[in-house]
Amino acid sequence: MSRLQTQRASLFGVLDQQPYLFDTTVMNNVRLGNLQATDEDVKSAIAAVGLEPLITSLPQGYDTLVQEAGNRFSGGERQRLSLARILLQDAPIIILDEPTVSLDPITEKHLLDTVFTVLADKTIIWVTHHLAGIKHVDQVRFLEKGQFDMQGTPVELYRTEARFRRLYELDQGLDATSTD
Repeated sequence: MSRLQTQRASLFGVLDQQPYLFDTTVMNNVRLGNLQATDEDVKSAIAAVGLEPLITSLPQGYDTLVQEAGNRFSGGERQRLSLARILLQDAPIIILDEPTVSLDPITEKHLLDTVFTVLADKTIIWVTHHLAGIKHVDQVRFLEKGQFDMQGTPVELYRTEARFRRLYELDQGLDATSTD
Protein backbone atom coordinates (compact mmCIF):
# COMPACT_ATOMS: atom_id res chain seq x y z
CA MET A 1 0.00 0.00 0.00
CA SER A 2 1.37 3.41 -0.92
CA ARG A 3 1.87 6.14 1.67
CA LEU A 4 -1.12 8.06 0.28
CA GLN A 5 -3.35 4.96 0.49
CA THR A 6 -2.21 4.39 4.07
CA GLN A 7 -3.02 8.01 4.96
CA ARG A 8 -6.47 7.71 3.39
CA ALA A 9 -7.17 4.41 5.14
CA SER A 10 -6.28 5.96 8.50
CA LEU A 11 -9.12 8.44 8.04
CA PHE A 12 -11.78 5.72 8.31
CA GLY A 13 -12.95 3.28 10.93
CA VAL A 14 -15.65 0.73 10.08
CA LEU A 15 -18.17 -1.04 12.28
CA ASP A 16 -20.12 -3.46 10.13
CA GLN A 17 -22.71 -6.23 10.48
CA GLN A 18 -20.27 -8.96 11.44
CA PRO A 19 -17.04 -7.49 12.81
CA TYR A 20 -14.25 -10.01 12.87
CA LEU A 21 -12.55 -10.92 16.10
CA PHE A 22 -9.48 -13.11 16.12
CA ASP A 23 -8.73 -16.22 18.16
CA THR A 24 -6.53 -14.36 20.63
CA THR A 25 -7.09 -12.40 23.84
CA VAL A 26 -9.53 -9.58 24.45
CA MET A 27 -6.54 -7.27 24.92
CA ASN A 28 -4.97 -8.25 21.58
CA ASN A 29 -8.25 -7.99 19.65
CA VAL A 30 -8.94 -4.46 20.84
CA ARG A 31 -5.30 -3.37 20.48
CA LEU A 32 -5.55 -4.08 16.72
CA GLY A 33 -7.07 -0.60 16.48
CA ASN A 34 -3.70 0.88 17.50
CA LEU A 35 -0.73 -1.40 17.94
CA GLN A 36 1.08 1.26 19.97
CA ALA A 37 -1.75 1.49 22.53
CA THR A 38 -0.81 0.74 26.12
CA ASP A 39 -2.68 -1.78 28.24
CA GLU A 40 -4.29 1.18 30.01
CA ASP A 41 -5.43 2.63 26.66
CA VAL A 42 -7.05 -0.69 25.77
CA LYS A 43 -8.73 -0.96 29.17
CA SER A 44 -10.02 2.61 28.85
CA ALA A 45 -11.52 1.85 25.43
CA ILE A 46 -13.17 -1.29 26.80
CA ALA A 47 -14.58 0.69 29.73
CA ALA A 48 -15.87 3.42 27.38
CA VAL A 49 -17.98 0.88 25.47
CA GLY A 50 -19.42 -0.59 28.66
CA LEU A 51 -17.60 -3.93 28.71
CA GLU A 52 -15.32 -3.48 31.71
CA PRO A 53 -17.64 -5.29 34.18
CA LEU A 54 -17.98 -8.28 31.85
CA ILE A 55 -14.29 -8.54 31.00
CA THR A 56 -13.10 -8.18 34.58
CA SER A 57 -15.60 -10.85 35.67
CA LEU A 58 -14.04 -13.45 33.35
CA PRO A 59 -11.56 -15.84 35.01
CA GLN A 60 -8.71 -14.60 32.80
CA GLY A 61 -9.98 -11.02 32.49
CA TYR A 62 -8.35 -9.14 29.62
CA ASP A 63 -6.29 -12.25 28.80
CA THR A 64 -9.44 -14.27 28.04
CA LEU A 65 -9.39 -15.87 24.59
CA VAL A 66 -12.09 -14.44 22.35
CA GLN A 67 -12.25 -17.65 20.26
CA GLU A 68 -12.49 -17.77 16.48
CA ALA A 69 -14.78 -15.02 15.13
CA GLY A 70 -15.50 -13.95 18.72
CA ASN A 71 -17.76 -16.93 19.43
CA ARG A 72 -17.19 -16.63 23.17
CA PHE A 73 -19.26 -13.44 23.17
CA SER A 74 -22.77 -12.43 22.15
CA GLY A 75 -23.44 -10.33 19.04
CA GLY A 76 -23.76 -7.12 21.04
CA GLU A 77 -20.57 -7.87 22.97
CA ARG A 78 -18.67 -8.54 19.73
CA GLN A 79 -19.89 -5.21 18.36
CA ARG A 80 -18.74 -3.44 21.52
CA LEU A 81 -15.29 -5.06 21.34
CA SER A 82 -15.03 -3.87 17.74
CA LEU A 83 -16.20 -0.42 18.80
CA ALA A 84 -13.42 -0.33 21.43
CA ARG A 85 -10.97 -1.18 18.63
CA ILE A 86 -12.32 1.76 16.60
CA LEU A 87 -11.88 4.07 19.59
CA LEU A 88 -8.20 3.15 19.75
CA GLN A 89 -7.88 3.67 16.01
CA ASP A 90 -9.08 7.26 16.50
CA ALA A 91 -10.06 7.79 12.86
CA PRO A 92 -12.01 11.01 12.24
CA ILE A 93 -14.64 9.34 10.03
CA ILE A 94 -16.55 6.24 11.12
CA ILE A 95 -18.69 4.16 8.78
CA LEU A 96 -21.48 2.17 10.41
CA ASP A 97 -22.70 -0.48 7.99
CA GLU A 98 -25.81 -2.05 9.53
CA PRO A 99 -23.99 -2.70 12.83
CA THR A 100 -27.18 -3.71 14.65
CA VAL A 101 -28.82 -5.90 12.02
CA SER A 102 -28.45 -9.13 14.01
CA LEU A 103 -29.24 -7.68 17.43
CA ASP A 104 -32.47 -7.73 19.40
CA PRO A 105 -34.19 -4.32 19.81
CA ILE A 106 -33.01 -3.74 23.40
CA THR A 107 -29.37 -4.58 22.61
CA GLU A 108 -29.64 -2.50 19.43
CA LYS A 109 -30.80 0.56 21.38
CA HIS A 110 -28.04 0.19 23.98
CA LEU A 111 -25.37 -0.28 21.30
CA LEU A 112 -26.54 2.71 19.25
CA ASP A 113 -26.66 4.90 22.36
CA THR A 114 -23.09 3.83 23.16
CA VAL A 115 -21.84 4.28 19.59
CA PHE A 116 -23.17 7.80 19.28
CA THR A 117 -21.95 8.76 22.76
CA VAL A 118 -18.37 7.50 22.44
CA LEU A 119 -18.04 8.71 18.84
CA ALA A 120 -19.65 12.12 19.42
CA ASP A 121 -16.54 13.94 18.16
CA LYS A 122 -16.41 11.95 14.89
CA THR A 123 -18.11 12.23 11.53
CA ILE A 124 -20.36 9.19 11.26
CA ILE A 125 -21.75 7.80 8.03
CA TRP A 126 -24.46 5.31 8.97
CA VAL A 127 -25.82 2.93 6.34
CA THR A 128 -29.06 1.34 7.50
CA HIS A 129 -32.35 0.01 6.20
CA HIS A 130 -34.45 1.07 9.15
CA LEU A 131 -34.85 4.07 11.40
CA ALA A 132 -34.17 2.75 14.90
CA GLY A 133 -31.80 5.23 16.51
CA ILE A 134 -32.60 8.02 14.04
CA LYS A 135 -32.67 10.49 16.96
CA HIS A 136 -28.86 10.36 16.96
CA VAL A 137 -28.34 11.84 13.50
CA ASP A 138 -28.18 15.40 12.19
CA GLN A 139 -28.99 14.64 8.55
CA VAL A 140 -30.77 11.82 6.72
CA ARG A 141 -30.30 10.91 3.08
CA PHE A 142 -32.51 8.29 1.44
CA LEU A 143 -30.89 6.61 -1.51
CA GLU A 144 -33.18 4.78 -3.89
CA LYS A 145 -32.24 3.46 -7.32
CA GLY A 146 -28.98 5.41 -7.16
CA GLN A 147 -30.64 8.76 -6.47
CA PHE A 148 -31.28 10.73 -3.30
CA ASP A 149 -35.03 11.02 -3.01
CA MET A 150 -35.42 12.43 0.52
CA GLN A 151 -32.98 14.42 2.59
CA GLY A 152 -33.10 16.66 5.62
CA THR A 153 -33.14 16.50 9.37
CA PRO A 154 -35.21 13.75 10.99
CA VAL A 155 -37.62 16.39 12.37
CA GLU A 156 -38.05 18.06 8.96
CA LEU A 157 -38.61 14.76 7.21
CA TYR A 158 -41.11 13.60 9.81
CA ARG A 159 -43.02 16.85 9.42
CA THR A 160 -42.94 17.09 5.60
CA GLU A 161 -42.58 13.56 4.17
CA ALA A 162 -45.47 11.12 4.61
CA ARG A 163 -43.27 8.23 3.46
CA PHE A 164 -40.62 9.00 6.10
CA ARG A 165 -43.33 9.33 8.75
CA ARG A 166 -44.75 5.90 7.81
CA LEU A 167 -41.31 4.25 7.88
CA TYR A 168 -40.46 5.87 11.20
CA GLU A 169 -43.74 4.80 12.79
CA LEU A 170 -43.29 1.22 11.53
CA ASP A 171 -39.78 1.08 13.03
CA GLN A 172 -41.12 2.41 16.32
CA GLY A 173 -43.79 -0.29 16.40
CA LEU A 174 -46.56 2.23 15.86
CA ASP A 175 -49.44 1.41 13.56
CA ALA A 176 -49.71 4.45 11.32
CA THR A 177 -53.09 3.26 10.02
CA SER A 178 -54.64 2.71 13.45
CA THR A 179 -57.63 4.90 14.33
CA ASP A 180 -57.51 4.17 18.09
